[in-house]
Amino acid sequence: MDSGAIAAQIKTILEGLTGMGTVTIGAPEAIPTTVGAYVTLGSQTTEREAQAVFRRTTRFFVLFAYRVDGAEATAETVLMGLVDAFVGAIYADLTLGGTALVAAVDSSAADNPDYQMRAGKEFREYPVIVAADERGAYVVNP
Repeated sequence: MDSGAIAAQIKTILEGLTGMGTVTIGAPEAIPTTVGAYVTLGSQTTEREAQAVFRRTTRFFVLFAYRVDGAEATAETVLMGLVDAFVGAIYADLTLGGTALVAAVDSSAADNPDYQMRAGKEFREYPVIVAADERGAYVVNP
């Protein structure tokens, strides 16, 4: 199990997207660039798969943010392109560089447009959940 390695791989994917600005692990107090993203650890569920084997699904919260500055249409189209590229990159390697068994993307929390103030600037935010599965072993007590 290595949540940190998975988060780092998600960050690397985000940093490789054309047009992406600052990317951090952890929610920043302010986003210093017009467009940015951050990755945080979400919930985890664990279930037994077989004797001495378990599977853990970890959800990572990825927030895309675009500083609007009166350009709402530009914010939307830039975020559309970034999210499309991000989803494509995840599905191009569902193991996230070998850090997970399989990953999936869910953006159902983004159904309603969200604008937030950050350090006095208005940002259009778009949340995405990346769920990553890992497999581990445990000792069976006699």
